[in-house]
Amino acid sequence: MILRIRGIYATALPRFFLDRGFKVALPSESIAGRFDGSPAFDVFQAPDVQILDLDSKQGILALGEEEALEELLAQVKESFFDVVTRRKAKDVLEIEFPLLSKSRLDEVRKTVLPTLPLHHRLKIIASDQVDAVERILLPHHPELGESMSRDMERELIWDRYERGREIAIEHVKPEGRVLNLSEGDVVEADFAGKRLVLKRSGFKGRDKYDGLGIPKQEGDYAVSEIREGDWYYRHTYFRAQGERIGCYYNINTPVEFYPDRIRYVDLEIDVVQFQNGMVEMVDEVELGKRFEQGYISAALRKKAICEASGLSVALRGV
Repeated sequence: MILRIRGIYATALPRFFLDRGFKVALPSESIAGRFDGSPAFDVFQAPDVQILDLDSKQGILALGEEEALEELLAQVKESFFDVVTRRKAKDVLEIEFPLLSKSRLDEVRKTVLPTLPLHHRLKIIASDQVDAVERILLPHHPELGESMSRDMERELIWDRYERGREIAIEHVKPEGRVLNLSEGDVVEADFAGKRLVLKRSGFKGRDKYDGLGIPKQEGDYAVSEIREGDWYYRHTYFRAQGERIGCYYNINTPVEFYPDRIRYVDLEIDVVQFQNGMVEMVDEVELGKRFEQGYISAALRKKAICEASGLSVALRGV
């Protein structure tokens, strides 16, 4: 099968697909040069699938015949554990790369060009700055790649989490809807521990708290604690006077931090802890539906259930 690939994934994805016997058509001169004139490139044949960046840069849009897209999809799902796939039409496939998938693509790109850790996430934030560091500095000092990436991550993201600053929450549903939860003011930003604490109020949506079933009241607020790498994050809800009314643990792909927001893909299943300490796992049926609809893999579904089950046991103190 022949692919044409454009966008910020146009080094990692050609390497990934070339290694699996695909060909790449109509490459740009710079892309072709990175692969030393590989015979798997063809400037004359029309591609079976065209791959472009999503507008959000959080993944790709693949356009092609249904059979070709199915073949491409099988390779992606086999190799990217947390990938989320959305069939928009017979000839249109949307693929989102959450945190672990981006990390995997960083490693693939590194086999072709000098590549910073967090390359693809940092490219979404400051593409030209990343390009300059990788082109000018990194080739001469590969041993400094980790520290360069860490310095850039601190400068572009964590230094902007000033106390009191408002941070958005992009709660992405498996089918692609982006729910913008109520924003939070930064209470604590710990770069060393990759931990962010937000205070949130002015809740949007329903009159009761999801899972808890408790009515919302004027003056209520939540403290949301987020840590990179975790498969969940916690909202603790309080009345205006500080009385704790319950906790909600959202199960999701590990959170990605951006200068003005956090982002993750919601995995539907959640864990709630009531004021009396009782713990309950909710929405497992919704997770099953998303698996049956093809948005997530069996492995990702299993991971979500394991995380929710393990968290439930820990909270019960069993």
